[in-house]
Amino acid sequence: MKYSFITVLSLLVLTCPILTCTASGQNAPIVRVEAPDNVAEVNGERISRSSLAAECLQLHGADELHDLINKTLIRLECERQKITIASNEVDAEIVRRAQTFNLTSETWLNTLEENRGIPPEQYRQDIHWQLALGKLAESRLTISPQELLTEYEKNFGAAVQARQIVLASKTEAEEVLATVAKHPETFARVAQNKSVDEATAPFGGMMHPIRRHTYQPQIENLLFSMQPGDLSPVVEFPVGFFTIFRCEQHLQPQEVDFERVKQQLSIRIWDSKLPQAANEILLDLQKQTQVQIVSGNHSLQVQHPGVAAILHRQGQNPLFIMQQELADACIRKFGKGVLSDMINRRIVEQACRRENIIIAEQDIDNEIREMALKYLPPLPTGAPNVDLWIQRALEEHGLSEPMYRKNVVVPMLSLKRLTRPLVQVTEEDIQRSFEANYGKKVQCLAIMFDARDQRRAMDVWRMANQNLNEESFSDLARRYSVDPVSRQSGGIIPPISRHFGHPDLERAVFALQPGELSQIVQVDDSFVILFCVRHIPPVSVTIEEVRVDLIADIFEKKQQIIVARYFEKLREQSVFANYLTGEMQNPALESSDVERRAQEGNVQR
Repeated sequence: MKYSFITVLSLLVLTCPILTCTASGQNAPIVRVEAPDNVAEVNGERISRSSLAAECLQLHGADELHDLINKTLIRLECERQKITIASNEVDAEIVRRAQTFNLTSETWLNTLEENRGIPPEQYRQDIHWQLALGKLAESRLTISPQELLTEYEKNFGAAVQARQIVLASKTEAEEVLATVAKHPETFARVAQNKSVDEATAPFGGMMHPIRRHTYQPQIENLLFSMQPGDLSPVVEFPVGFFTIFRCEQHLQPQEVDFERVKQQLSIRIWDSKLPQAANEILLDLQKQTQVQIVSGNHSLQVQHPGVAAILHRQGQNPLFIMQQELADACIRKFGKGVLSDMINRRIVEQACRRENIIIAEQDIDNEIREMALKYLPPLPTGAPNVDLWIQRALEEHGLSEPMYRKNVVVPMLSLKRLTRPLVQVTEEDIQRSFEANYGKKVQCLAIMFDARDQRRAMDVWRMANQNLNEESFSDLARRYSVDPVSRQSGGIIPPISRHFGHPDLERAVFALQPGELSQIVQVDDSFVILFCVRHIPPVSVTIEEVRVDLIADIFEKKQQIIVARYFEKLREQSVFANYLTGEMQNPALESSDVERRAQEGNVQR
């Protein structure tokens, strides 16, 4: 799926029941639907297979047709060269790939389905085509000893840990270099305050460890030539920006036996080289074939009803790819996800009808303008940059503009309309938001531990107390923090404000003075030790000056939470059946009744 109903709302993740639910409701049981065209039913309204096919074709038809054409060309070439792929070859390849992750093939297939939404049969088909391409491209997929060595160094070789300060002005970069050269201990703080690189600035400029063959060669060579504590000259990197590097430490290669991982490395190289080799093969095959796309071309559709594409090969009869074949392929690959989204949208549409809420085209236009004005700089005239917003939205969701309006904006706007009367902003909300956004903050370093490892937390707390300063605490964070972000940054975390959601930690933080160490604080399933760096004074502004902005921000955040809960409730109270996935729900029936009827065949699954 290029989008999902939940993610396009930019809300909290909604976890909805997948088999049965026990919320109250008066709807009739879901029973077998005789019409073969139905793929789902939602509160008595049916969703037909033809409507699902139309939705799948709109979302994925062009890409899937391209895929079908390529697979047809590969199949024809394999037939010409008498290349076959046996079922046991597919099984062996799945086993081989699973073993690279130390998994059984069964576990690997389950993982792919659960985490990536790839059903086992689809994955087998993908492996089949990859093996076919591999055999066609065998002569182009040689792997040299040097490539294996390079891949080994990329994954297990020596590395450099460094910090960086990235600035937009060379003059400013030279000035900053002079400052940190005189006061090396300030590098992390200067990076945090001045660097324009959003990924590393919050962590004192700390970069991920860099191994050979993984970064820009000139920067990689520079860093590997530096010793711990060395500062680089100002380097123009990336283009248009000016960077200062500080070498923190050199990390030794991992002690991994080359022969033990050789097969794994070969698979990685083979996989990385296959796309280029496959592209070369497909280009060669396409040069030998004239492809005529019928889908989307009205005049050709009239001439060739029911045809999606025609392949003309010299000296051979035309080969037709039918529209029904394309629709079936789209449903097999994307149908479950698309249908789940259609069910969710239908639930929201039904709620709007009950509340007499109508979303007009003008409402959609206004919503898009509001989002453009909120998230993008306005045009020189002050008007919202709607065109740029739509362009970025279409790229993000992989949709056409009509589908973006229908599948993204309308559900989002509908849920906002449905929940608007439920959102209340109190004076207490406003006061707390003011303190959180404009009040005093505390900059700390943190070391985090798993709550099951209390002994380790106590040992590190004693070590921190014995040599209490910022540098030694950062070193302890790099050695012992289980949180990868705080470990890589030397304990640097964003400043902590009032009302940020963890009262115990907040009390501990605001009780500290610069240079002091906290007690061990439990936060959910973690222990945290904090070192207070400094107090950040409140912003000089009154609550009345920012009241309007605070109310708007609070309303939006509260509505996000209420929308999530509201949709969960709508879904819990709905009677629906998704015949592609077997997902069904009827609040009027006990779970055991639904399962019994399914087993008896009284409920179509």
